[in-house]
Amino acid sequence: MTADTTRHDDPTQLAILANAMRAIADEMGAILVRSAFSTVVREARDCATSLLDAKGNVVAEAEMIPMHNGGLSAAFRESSKQLDLSRLTPDSAILLNDPYSGGQHLNDIILFQPVFVDGELLGWTGNTAHHLDVGGGGAGINMDASELIQEGIILPPMLIDVKKDLYGGPIDRLVFANVRTPELGRGDFYAQLAANRTGIARMQELAARVGVATVRRAMDETLRYAERRMRAAIATIPQGSWHGQAMIDNDVRGTEPLVLKAKVTVSEGGNIEFDFTGSAPQTKSMFNCPTSSALAAAIAAVRSLLNDKEIPANEGCLRPIKVVFPPQSIMNPDPGLPVRARANVCYRLIDAVQDALAQIIPDRVPAQGFNSTTGLYLTQRRPGGGMRIYADVLGGGYGAASDYNGAHALASILGSSRNTPIESIEQVHSQLRMLHYRLVPDSCGAGQWRGGLGFSRAIEILEEGIELSFYSDHFRYPPRGRQGGSDAARGSLTVTRGKEVFSLPNTDVMKLQKGDIVELKVGGGAGWGQPSARSLQDVEADVADGIVTEGFARQHYPSYADKHATPALAAEATS
Repeated sequence: MTADTTRHDDPTQLAILANAMRAIADEMGAILVRSAFSTVVREARDCATSLLDAKGNVVAEAEMIPMHNGGLSAAFRESSKQLDLSRLTPDSAILLNDPYSGGQHLNDIILFQPVFVDGELLGWTGNTAHHLDVGGGGAGINMDASELIQEGIILPPMLIDVKKDLYGGPIDRLVFANVRTPELGRGDFYAQLAANRTGIARMQELAARVGVATVRRAMDETLRYAERRMRAAIATIPQGSWHGQAMIDNDVRGTEPLVLKAKVTVSEGGNIEFDFTGSAPQTKSMFNCPTSSALAAAIAAVRSLLNDKEIPANEGCLRPIKVVFPPQSIMNPDPGLPVRARANVCYRLIDAVQDALAQIIPDRVPAQGFNSTTGLYLTQRRPGGGMRIYADVLGGGYGAASDYNGAHALASILGSSRNTPIESIEQVHSQLRMLHYRLVPDSCGAGQWRGGLGFSRAIEILEEGIELSFYSDHFRYPPRGRQGGSDAARGSLTVTRGKEVFSLPNTDVMKLQKGDIVELKVGGGAGWGQPSARSLQDVEADVADGIVTEGFARQHYPSYADKHATPALAAEATS
């Protein structure tokens, strides 16, 4: 075993080691993305990587998907309750995707592998990747699923032997016999293994340089350091309790909104509690959310508002936070209920929390962004039984806030996925042609600070036998402005077939024909502050840049309307 060569009280060395672990997590993420087969991982980067200590606390994570990383410690804790981890070997691994055992939704497969140094357990590497298909009742999105098992194969936490169970072994064969795209699935899964192997090797190298005991102290200290900074940042929020709410458009095939309610309590010592009592009950559809996802959303809701933007992202950030998810609510459903669209529950959770905090720290809370995951699938069965699946996870515009305009066309904060290039899509999917992928002018909310734009993607269907399935939100209710800012545009999805245009609700399935054009529009972010307070120079710049049209500017900004009145309006004003 390598001797411990570092002073116990050397904070500089411990900080260097904490940053080294963060760099290792980043390298793991790069390996996963570059090794993956599917565009949803390789291009959109719907994945995440982390390092954990021996107890399963996340100590470092890559800047990837906050919802994945935020729930990874919960996944390990649930796994450790169900498994005997007393006889681990370097070939051991924990595999799961069960949302009711710390997982997310079934498409997100989680893999942990231990880090041993001279026979001693130092910690774990862990990652999550969104898989294109995991079986279930239909390729794409099974929107009528009423049970979790109808959404795909369920993998409870399993302690497996990598050499015996994978690489053509029984677990490999079982899992990918239940997947419609086994080549892509295997490629992404073994990319997860490669990422973990990289993390294991780098942690062993680190321990060889400074000693196992020093690395352990660095792990412990980075958790305590994140907790201290988190408490200090929360303590800048006045103590008290505030209530907020937000709503999902509707359940599958429903018309009534699903309301989420949040009570936020800030107390002495930099503690904060989120109580979601009174929120919508669990549903029979995919609009349920497992507690691991909801916890990650609660963390993001408060972290995004804190003045300290450099707090290390690890389990220490959770220590000042208490959450109450009532049983049988939409955020804590009974095991066995479907959860495919859990991300949109998480986004409304964030909106509800921030609606509460806007009452006490209004200058820190942005207007609502589109804040939705749009899962868009186009599936096609091939001759011989194979399946082609185009999938994309799409965001929208960000809300404005005091002192800044909203960003355009980005994945929302829990996703942080990248835009998938059209060239990559068409290279893989010859059955599709992208007609346009562009920003939508006027989709932002007006305000002293303008919201970001949404975007539109139009896809021409070039072959028969393709089915569309998707889910989204903000098709019925727009993102709301704050402090007098205007709401943003809503989303929409249409299918044009010749002279017919079909307008679909926020979640639907439709069989397509050759020549159909599918056009998705996602909304923008809302505005912050009174539009009349926006400078004429900024409004004119928005018009010149094509962000808003002249008509939008005249409608929402009095200074622009006064200077740029149309001849008809000018004549009317002087008559």
